[in-house]
Amino acid sequence: MKRNFIAIVLLLTLLFSKVNFADSGLLFNVNASGDPTEVSITLCLNAKGPLSCQNYFVSATNLTILTTPSDHTYHYAGIKVNSPFYSIANAGISCTPLSNGFCMFTVSDTQPAAISIKNPDYIVVGVGTAGAVITKKLSDGNQNMVVALHNGPDLNNDPLINLSKNAIITVLSGLIGPPLYNISETIPQIFINDRILNWIYAIPLGGASSVNAGAWCRGTNQVYSQWEALLGPNWSTTAIENTYIELENYHGETTNPSARGFNGPLPIRQEPNPTITTVSRKISQAITNATGFSLVLDYNDPNTPIGPSTQVQYTQMGPDGALRASSAIVFLNKDVMDANGNGVNGRKLHVVFNATADKVIWNGNKAIGVQYYRNGSPHLLYASKGIIVSAGIKSSSFLMRSGVGSASLLQSLNIPVVYDNPNVGSGLADQPHIVMIYTSNPDDTPSSFRLKIAGKILSALSDTTLGRALITAIGTNVNVQNGLFTQIAWLPTPGGDPTIRTLRFASVTPIPGITIVLFDLVQPLSRGSIAINSTDPFAEPTFDLGVLSNVDDLDLYISGFQNYIQNINNQLQVIDPSYQMIFPDPIILNDLTVLTDFIKEEIGTNMHFQSHCRMAPLNQGGVVDDTGHVYGVQNLIVADDSVVPINMDGSPMATAYLVAANIAKHL
Repeated sequence: MKRNFIAIVLLLTLLFSKVNFADSGLLFNVNASGDPTEVSITLCLNAKGPLSCQNYFVSATNLTILTTPSDHTYHYAGIKVNSPFYSIANAGISCTPLSNGFCMFTVSDTQPAAISIKNPDYIVVGVGTAGAVITKKLSDGNQNMVVALHNGPDLNNDPLINLSKNAIITVLSGLIGPPLYNISETIPQIFINDRILNWIYAIPLGGASSVNAGAWCRGTNQVYSQWEALLGPNWSTTAIENTYIELENYHGETTNPSARGFNGPLPIRQEPNPTITTVSRKISQAITNATGFSLVLDYNDPNTPIGPSTQVQYTQMGPDGALRASSAIVFLNKDVMDANGNGVNGRKLHVVFNATADKVIWNGNKAIGVQYYRNGSPHLLYASKGIIVSAGIKSSSFLMRSGVGSASLLQSLNIPVVYDNPNVGSGLADQPHIVMIYTSNPDDTPSSFRLKIAGKILSALSDTTLGRALITAIGTNVNVQNGLFTQIAWLPTPGGDPTIRTLRFASVTPIPGITIVLFDLVQPLSRGSIAINSTDPFAEPTFDLGVLSNVDDLDLYISGFQNYIQNINNQLQVIDPSYQMIFPDPIILNDLTVLTDFIKEEIGTNMHFQSHCRMAPLNQGGVVDDTGHVYGVQNLIVADDSVVPINMDGSPMATAYLVAANIAKHL
């Protein structure tokens, strides 16, 4: 209550003072008009000293300054801006900058000085995978002042974050929560026996790209052609491919080099052929034998979207990919900002860490600033050109708290409606997964002697009740949204269009002899929703994933198990009998009722959230237009996976980079 009261007082004060503000002191009379701001300044009769100084607070940008003492002209008067992120507009013209931080001007009680305060140009809300890209690109050229608010710390220099070998730890941390993730729960999912699922979001700078496995998976032209049909030339298959080419610095093999980028900022490393494990080769061969789809050299080549691949691609750099290449490490490194988040080499950039954005500050329907909390206190920050929302799963909640959303919901929470759009928060999509656990040949995975011995013991026990229980327990502990993949395969609907990805089969071998498989739907039809239930920015929203709400998704899973998984199991046994499915018991694949129950009990979320602030025409479920601008308001843009118009059939990380880089071109 206290926090809300303080915020209301601040906003009411702003409301009545933003157009014209006058402040009188012992030394100066200041009149402020024009665009709203919130700035502390110091005025001195002699800036060189500085001598005879007084502090003032101004709430508009255009200042008219007179002295209080009469009958004297002060040729060395000066002004200094004390508030971070703000500056003197046209310094060097309206006043003369001094080395002590003051800007010197001439003024008297009859001859006023006209000086303007410059607000930041852009505010970026959220510096995750997309937000880091937007923040860097908007501040390139040292022209725009960009302030980015991030609800988390900068862990770029933490070995847990920046070493690729630790990815399994950072991924598993999704089961724990802070300091790498926040964890919350969905409402009961009525189509999967009212199960309640956890959902998480990454906290560190760089978002999910700082903590996931870093797998680089573009979408396909089958999906992107639908984007183009819906949105026009800004999102044509050619424009999208060119954006990826501009982003990528690809190190790997491909049969289509014209579709890959080799000079971009983002390192993409393909697992080289000599390092491919025997586990990867055997599983991929079994998939080829079972499905008829040939091995794919480069699954990010638009011409080869379907089939198994032994060479997974990652955002990694350094020798053998030893270092993680997250969006924060690549786009907000020491050549861009210092450890305190301040731009270097003349870059007008400030990243504010541990700052929770609350809502937009409006002037009519024009976004002019953001209210945020830091260290328990509310702050108001203003921008002249726009507010960019890159808060990922939190973007729709931010819009709702700001007054953009369903009018009935907003009114029930006493939020003033700026624009009624019930599309905000609807259409939430995911890429659900089901975990399967296999034994594999311990000798097929390079590892330490001790781990190989452990794997051989578990493998020898695989036919016993105890052994199966141990293997299942170990496998269940790596049931997370990403992993360090042994291989990956993209598959169509059994018996359906062989060019359309609908299923993904990806495996992880955490220790020799145990292989975990994630069997995912990559273009599910089920949709959920997000709705705030409070005006509190620290309260998690009501989260409904709508898992299996469309029966076609359940049917696809059943078909995938009874066709692909059944046949892959059989082929694995032919290749190497030590490869056995332990969980679930393969016998259930022939029992429709038991298989259906298994799917409903085991389906989980990949945390691949998208499409809840959809980029589409307003009358087709849209929240933003093809440049990311929010319908019904001005100067408010969303740029992250929440705007995905047709759900991706790649990975959310690659899509976030795409969305941010492409929208940045149009700002």
